[in-house]
Amino acid sequence: MSLENVIKEINNETELKSNAIINEGKIQAKEILQKTKEKVNKSKEKTVKKTSEIVSSMERTELASLKLLLKKQQLNAKKEVIDSLFDEVKNQLEKLNSKEKEKILKKLLQKGKKEVNAEYFYCNAKDKALISKLSGLKFRESIECSGGFVLENKEGTIRSDQTFDLILEKVKEKNISDISSRVFG
Repeated sequence: MSLENVIKEINNETELKSNAIINEGKIQAKEILQKTKEKVNKSKEKTVKKTSEIVSSMERTELASLKLLLKKQQLNAKKEVIDSLFDEVKNQLEKLNSKEKEKILKKLLQKGKKEVNAEYFYCNAKDKALISKLSGLKFRESIECSGGFVLENKEGTIRSDQTFDLILEKVKEKNISDISSRVFG
């Protein structure tokens, strides 16, 4: 065999081996590319799922926040309505004619005198004469109230608050759920 044939044969063998290596490299590159694409797709799916869960959670949180805010606003509006209702009742009590007011004050005096061995009373300036006449007690001083009075014992240690303001507040506290259901259904 001539040198030329040997070189030719080596070149052929080298070309076959290099083609085999190149083909093997291409196959490996395709496999690596395929695995990478699969990893990317899985990662993408996880990210999309996680993002969807986060968005969903945020929506639920926001919705719950909005519901809470609406409930709070609704309760505040109801409170304002009930407060204005009691303010109107207070205004009506202030406008009572003398006979109606006297009747109410007599009942309150009976109740107050059961609680306190009263010597003095406090009231607004407008009711001073009437309460003095009805009770026979000594006037101490004027107080801010829409009507009624506060009785006090001789020592000044025990008091009985029979003001319209306090009575209305107690009625409101005791019956708020009933009042609310009647007003708002």
